[in-house]
Amino acid sequence: MLVKIFISGLIGAASSVAMNYGIASVPCGLVSPGADKVCFIRAFTNSLDSWKFGFILGGIFGLVSGVDYRRMKSRIQPIHLSLASVSCLGIYCLLGSQSFGFNTNSHQTDIGVSSKYSPRMQAFLATIRWAETGNSGTESYRKLVFNGNFNDFSTHPLIKQCAPINGNRICSTAAGAYQMLDKSWWDLQPKLKLADFSPVSQDRMAVEYIRRNRAIADVESGNFDKAACKVGKIWASFPCNSYNQNPKSMEKLNNYYRQQLLTVGG
Repeated sequence: MLVKIFISGLIGAASSVAMNYGIASVPCGLVSPGADKVCFIRAFTNSLDSWKFGFILGGIFGLVSGVDYRRMKSRIQPIHLSLASVSCLGIYCLLGSQSFGFNTNSHQTDIGVSSKYSPRMQAFLATIRWAETGNSGTESYRKLVFNGNFNDFSTHPLIKQCAPINGNRICSTAAGAYQMLDKSWWDLQPKLKLADFSPVSQDRMAVEYIRRNRAIADVESGNFDKAACKVGKIWASFPCNSYNQNPKSMEKLNNYYRQQLLTVGG
C-alpha cells in the first residue's frame, strides 16, 4: 500500500511540475532573444514549487484508487516502452530547445545579435562594443562596468560599481555592450518601448544615441572618423570628449571598424 501511494505521489509531483511549467512558459515565447532564456529558467524554477501539491494529490489518488501496479506492470509490452521513449524524447527536445537554447535554426555571430542593420552600422556597433568592453562578441552584452557580468536581461541591472581611473574615483551604473547608464535606461526604455535589456534592446538603445547625435548619415556613408567624434560625448572610450577615461585612439578604432566591416561583408 505504501509503495502504491509513493509511486502515485511521484507521478503526481512530476505531472504537476510539467503542467505548471507548460503554463508558466507560454509568455516566454513573446519576449526578445536573450530575455527568453531567463524567462524559461524562471518558469521552470517557479514550477518546481508545485511538486508538493502534486505529490500529495497523487498520493491521495493512489490511496483511494484501486490501481494494481503489479497487474499494470505485467501488461506492459516492449512496444509500450518504445512508444513511451519516443514520446519522452519528443517532449525533451521540444522543451530543451526552448529552455536551454538548443535551436538549430538560430544563428549568432560575434558581430552582434541582430543583422537587421546595414553592414556599416553593424561594424560601427561592434566597434563601440569592443571599445567599451574589450569584446565585441555576445559576452559583451552581459558586462558590468568594472567587474563581473549580469545574467538577468529582464531590465537594466542597476548595479553601481566604483574604481579609480587616472587618480579619480569613478562610480557608475554602466552595463551591457554599450555600457548604458541607469538614466539611459529610464530615458530610452519608455520612448523605444523596450520590453527588456536584451541584446536586441541594447542595440536599439545604441542606435538611438547615434541618431540623436546626428551620426547615422555619417555611419551609413562610411565617414567613420566624423561619426566616431560625434558619439564621443556618449561613449568615453571614443575620442572627442573630456572624460579623461583613457579613450581609444581614432586610428585603433578605425582599424577595428574596418576589420569588422570585412567580417560582415561590407
